[in-house]
Amino acid sequence: METEYKIIGGDGVEYGPASLLELRDWIRDGRVAGTTQVWRSDLLKWSPANWYQELQADLSRLYSVSPEAARPAGFWMRLAAHLLDRALLLPLFLAVWFPIADANNWIRLPPEVPSTITDETRVKYTNELSAWMDHAALVYLPIFMIYEVLLNGAFGATVGKMAIGARIRAADGARLSYSRAMLRWWAERVSEFLMFTGFLLIALRADKRGLHDILAGTKVVYQR
Repeated sequence: METEYKIIGGDGVEYGPASLLELRDWIRDGRVAGTTQVWRSDLLKWSPANWYQELQADLSRLYSVSPEAARPAGFWMRLAAHLLDRALLLPLFLAVWFPIADANNWIRLPPEVPSTITDETRVKYTNELSAWMDHAALVYLPIFMIYEVLLNGAFGATVGKMAIGARIRAADGARLSYSRAMLRWWAERVSEFLMFTGFLLIALRADKRGLHDILAGTKVVYQR
């Protein structure tokens, strides 16, 4: 009888049974890392993938990168990548925003600061600016989320990170899944909510992981 395998994926779900050939394909696809728990039918127990001799060659080929390629991406380069992504998102946002704003009779652009500041003009300006920001966020955030999650899930990087030669990986080196990419996007919002202090950890930590990386179990390394 052919030996069968099962794995515990990065999302905590059990997958399988699968043949050895299928399991090797999963390794090449980034679904299985060295620390991934694997069950083998003849042993009837769970062990890390790198414990199995028949998987070691595939794992070593997948994760054998040069020291330079494995170097963590630092704060300033990641900031540059982030700013590039935001610049690319702006025209996409405007292309979607203007039709939606017109259809709902929303203010298209931020209101101008009144030339004469009185209590009445201050209240009017504050209300209009607040309404514009709320409506803009309602449109921008889904676009931002789709952009990051789709690109990170498919390629392990947004256009900005590709430009600096970096990739997002799971903490154990495995390829980023869509579910982890989504988790990381929400974790980034936590870093922003904390007055952006979560991002400062990138500059302070030796492994260059921000709070969102820690929460999502990811790292950003130089890897083409």
